[in-house]
Amino acid sequence: MNCPVCREPLIVAEREGIELDACPWCRGLWFDAGELALLAENVGRTLSIAEGGPLAAAVSSEKPRKCPRCDKAMEKVFLGQAPRVMLDRCPSHGLWFDHGELGSLVGQMAVAPGSHPEAVLRFMGETFGVAAPPPESKATGNPAEEVER
Repeated sequence: MNCPVCREPLIVAEREGIELDACPWCRGLWFDAGELALLAENVGRTLSIAEGGPLAAAVSSEKPRKCPRCDKAMEKVFLGQAPRVMLDRCPSHGLWFDHGELGSLVGQMAVAPGSHPEAVLRFMGETFGVAAPPPESKATGNPAEEVER
C-alpha cells in the first residue's frame, strides 16, 4: 500500500492484533476499518462514535486523497468533539490520520476506569520502537527546569 499523501510505500507494524500502516516520510497512519476501535479498547479508551457509521462531512480546499486499499477518492470527515479532527475516510476500508491527528483524537477519548492515561503513548511507542516517557516523569517543557537523565 502507498501513502495517500506522498505516495511512498507504507510500513506495517503489528501489535496485539492491530496492524498499523505508517508512512515514514509524512508520519501519517492508516487504520483499516475497526482498528481504531480496537486500539481504543486495547489502551483503555472509549471511542464515542462508530468509525464506520455516519460522520459529519468536512469541507476542505485540499485535493481529495486516494484510499491506499482501493485507490478511490476518500471523503473528508470530522471525528471527535471540539476541536473536531478532520480525517480522510474510505467508507469501505478505513481512516487516514495525518501526523498529529491521532494524538488530537486520543486526547478527547475518555479514559476507561482502571486504565493508565499514558497507555496510548506506551502502545504506539513500543509498536514503533520509541520509548514513551516514564510514568513518574513530570516534564515542564522548560529547558532550565529539565534534568538530564
